[in-house]
Amino acid sequence: MAGPRPTIVSAEKTSFDEVTAKLDKGGNFYLYLSTEQALTGLSGKIAGFSNMMGCMPGMTDAQNQTIGKVVTVATACLKDSGIEQISGVGMSSIAREPGFYYGKVIVHHYPGQNAGAIWSMLGKAPHPLAELDLLPESTVLATFSDLDVPLVWNNVHKHLELLEIPAVTDAMQNWPAQFHKMTGLDFDDVLASLGGNYGVIFTLDEQKKVTLPIPGSPMEIPSPGLAIVAKVNSDVIFNRIDALCKSNPLVVRVDTADLRMRTMNIPIPLPVELRPSIARSGDYLLLATSDTLVQEILAVKAGKAKGFKSTAEFAKLSQGIPEEGNNFSLVANRFVKAMMQIQQQSLTNKGTMTAAQIDTMQHAFHTGTNFGSYSVGANGPAGWEGSANGPQSAQTMLIGGAFAVGVVAAIAIPNFIKAREAAQHAKTASYTPEPNGAPSGAVPTPDLRVPAARSVISAPAAKMQPTAL
Repeated sequence: MAGPRPTIVSAEKTSFDEVTAKLDKGGNFYLYLSTEQALTGLSGKIAGFSNMMGCMPGMTDAQNQTIGKVVTVATACLKDSGIEQISGVGMSSIAREPGFYYGKVIVHHYPGQNAGAIWSMLGKAPHPLAELDLLPESTVLATFSDLDVPLVWNNVHKHLELLEIPAVTDAMQNWPAQFHKMTGLDFDDVLASLGGNYGVIFTLDEQKKVTLPIPGSPMEIPSPGLAIVAKVNSDVIFNRIDALCKSNPLVVRVDTADLRMRTMNIPIPLPVELRPSIARSGDYLLLATSDTLVQEILAVKAGKAKGFKSTAEFAKLSQGIPEEGNNFSLVANRFVKAMMQIQQQSLTNKGTMTAAQIDTMQHAFHTGTNFGSYSVGANGPAGWEGSANGPQSAQTMLIGGAFAVGVVAAIAIPNFIKAREAAQHAKTASYTPEPNGAPSGAVPTPDLRVPAARSVISAPAAKMQPTAL
């Protein structure tokens, strides 16, 4: 009878225990990758590569200087980014129920090893996700994230100056003046006014319908709305736009205690509700497709209207997901269904695709479930942690992505060749030869046409099933 297998203890330090403690075992995907050996001292290795290149025969002083500058910038970027501080990466995926998965992604660093930009640029510490309280019940797609724009600008400015290219240096130094010339705003004042959180809200209102003018077969869908939201701490941007709108008779002004809004009325009939609006309320600056959407967002924020956060769908999507973080992304099931409807209609109207090819495309991109997705990312004391619920496991996303690319190539290439042949036939039939047999004003071109390729996919692809790794 064989004894217990001896346990091997790694002779090299890894973050295996720290990372895997946050992952879920027993699912259909589980991954740990130690990055300490590969990333520690990476900037020094790049500097060594520069020295090696400089010793190669035939290198001129100018070439050595150029390589040296590029390496200097690359080394500085790596050191300042914090990538070298990543000790390990982990991923896991486990099914909460058939077709509905809980996934985790961990990007780990050891305590105190978080001086780089990646540990602060997208938020330094998790906080309540207040922007969830901005989402109307009709929201089908939303994403918000912390972003330290001044920090990003300072890093870009610093590293570009290291190149010591006069044209680049001059452009960076002159940028504030150019920005003021284009916008009438002081660049530093704009940076100082930004509150560090930005997002997008996309809605589909089932109570209102619009018709998409799809050739041959118009389609009726819920009325769409889009809002771009930024957290701000001053009126610098809004006041500038307000000043530009004052002389426009088409602009409607709203000024109340908790809302300043300017709305542009479009004097022509449109198939969608479009009244571009900019608003300032509380800590937020909103740019929306209509004043109606702005009012809906603010009503949810004030607790006067039901928001997506109170729906049964969000309750399901958010189970087990942290309530605090630095970013979140939401895709409602209604958005998935609407996109599938539009895709199916569009493919049906494509005369160049066969029925089998259309069916294959739908199989490649259809999730096959009735679930949306919701994810939250948080910058904790030991690195970034991402949590998500959705219809695709990590394994399906990795393998399915490669499969989808293959499907697109297999369908698109034959159709491209057919279109190319048709164009060449039309060109051949349209020109009038000169008496000597050559086209007028042109040099004869050899016929390089490729025989029509036969699509490698002629039947619906089998539905992929998750397989434990």
